Amino acid sequence: HLGNGELQASIKLGAGHAQSQGFTLIEVLVVVTIIAILLAVGVPGMSEFVADQRVRTTASDITSEIALARAKAIETSRRVYMQKLGVNWNNGWLLYADINENAAYDIGVDIELKRFDGFSAGTIYMCTSPAGAFLNQIIFRPDGRIARTGAVSANDGIYIVDTRGSATMADYKIRGVQFGLSGRATSLKLNGSALPCAAN
Repeated sequence: HLGNGELQASIKLGAGHAQSQGFTLIEVLVVVTIIAILLAVGVPGMSEFVADQRVRTTASDITSEIALARAKAIETSRRVYMQKLGVNWNNGWLLYADINENAAYDIGVDIELKRFDGFSAGTIYMCTSPAGAFLNQIIFRPDGRIARTGAVSANDGIYIVDTRGSATMADYKIRGVQFGLSGRATSLKLNGSALPCAAN
């Protein structure tokens, strides 16, 4: 049994112990300030990383789709179309083998290989170069080569661009999927370069 004096000392000790569990206003402000500094330093770097990865992943997917298109064109001995679905390539595209050779997609006749429903609104866009040659579609012939009008240029291809809402070239994240006449895709990292083409 505790005596009266011991009991009061024990209660005081417990009260003092409970008070020591809290934080002072200064301690809270210091922690909040440190968190704010870490966020200010880390968020821009993370945003840049995310933009770069998104552009890189899209370019990788397109490279795979071009390889698929070439393979199917050779396999079916038919033209394979990468057909734009909307006003811009940003709206997505349909990849199909034109079995009845009428240069249009016919459900139940032609073979749908892949469909991409486009990008969400933001600072990323796609464009083709030259725009006139690949404005609405890219056509793979039965020999796997690209069907086109006009001369082949070194920059023929599809470009994925994320300006990150900046007018400064150094902030741009860009990947090019170049194919020339052969149809074989080569992916290039072009970060910090001038914009290769406007959205089309």
